[in-house]
Amino acid sequence: MRALTAIVFLLCLLPGLLQAEEKYVTLDDGSSIKVFLFYPKNADEGPWPLTVLMSGGSANEYIVRAQFWLGHELANRGWAIAVPVSPDGDGFFGKIGESIPQVIAKLQQDIPEIDHGKSLLVGVSNGGSSALEIASRHPENYFGVVAVPGIIKDSENIGDFKGLPVYVRIGENDFLRWNRLLPQLKAELEAAGARVNAKLEPGANHVFPINWEELQPWLDEIRETANTPDPAKPGMHQLRRSFTQ
Repeated sequence: MRALTAIVFLLCLLPGLLQAEEKYVTLDDGSSIKVFLFYPKNADEGPWPLTVLMSGGSANEYIVRAQFWLGHELANRGWAIAVPVSPDGDGFFGKIGESIPQVIAKLQQDIPEIDHGKSLLVGVSNGGSSALEIASRHPENYFGVVAVPGIIKDSENIGDFKGLPVYVRIGENDFLRWNRLLPQLKAELEAAGARVNAKLEPGANHVFPINWEELQPWLDEIRETANTPDPAKPGMHQLRRSFTQ
């Protein structure tokens, strides 16, 4: 725990990573969730597909700001980024995790720079675990999940992934010993219907820099696949023709 605290502290000291747009998203029950937003530098060329970045630990504002480095990296690769702050400081598991689809829908509706349609869930540590849980409830709404790292905290809260792509990396030297859980995690995800790309990150501890040489091709593939029409489903021109016949 002290090691994780030290990592968070050092990340918070990094210059230039603490600037983000702040927005409060009002949920259907009248409550609200604070969200930090990042956009690609060429934002005027949007709208951009949305990534929801789930922070580690309790996902309070202090820890959320510590994960801004990853938000900037994703934004530089063509994603609009939303980083939600846990309203109760308890992360986004269980019922509060069910608010994330509402947050996504309202951001897509209200912000012109954010594209409609599928979004990406990315999580670090506890955030990776909550991202897996959230995505399994409505996998059709997402391009995929990136858990760097993440595990299944409660298998009873995991639904059917229905072929959703899931990218998992866990540090080879993870001090929480999540590395020992990787074979079981991969088996559980595949049993739940996920398409899993899972590895140990060589020499890494619990929190580690992203290996973009591995992640970027995976991101490109899931976006391309999502935009490729399913030949089993009729296109709009086929639907129009069938209605006029």
